[in-house]
Amino acid sequence: MPKKIIYTLIFFAIVTAISACSYMADYVEGEITNRASFSISARYIVGTGVIVEWNANPSNESFAGYEIYMTQEPDNEFADYIVVGACYNIDSSSYFQLEAGLSDSSASKFTHNSLPSSGIYFYRVGVIEWDERDYNNDGQDEKKPESPDEWLYESYTKIADISGSAMVEIP
Repeated sequence: MPKKIIYTLIFFAIVTAISACSYMADYVEGEITNRASFSISARYIVGTGVIVEWNANPSNESFAGYEIYMTQEPDNEFADYIVVGACYNIDSSSYFQLEAGLSDSSASKFTHNSLPSSGIYFYRVGVIEWDERDYNNDGQDEKKPESPDEWLYESYTKIADISGSAMVEIP
């Protein structure tokens, strides 16, 4: 085989391999980013704020509450999501709202009225669950504490499920 053909084949193989790796990396990143367990909707209403609605139905005995998140980067797994709503006072952002109703597993709506400046924002909802541990010091692990509080919530919970994102434009 002439050297020119061999070099052309090698070049073609390298370009194909690089393209395939890039495609595979994009595919994997897309799967990670879009690992939603349920969907939500969000809409902006003048004078009211952003209304976020979902239908998650957690049947988990260790349900701790819902948390509402907001970002301006929807397809970035490592985006700066800020908590804008929770059933405990867990964030100091000026956009955060304490909403006791988010501790109810049947909750399906949150109205965000501590809004940022105009722009396009993306909301997500997290289903939070308690870590299984010995909360009452009886030597047995419980699904959740009998008397939950903010310190326990911040120390012993994790995201069980996360929604897809919903885009809202705030004029």
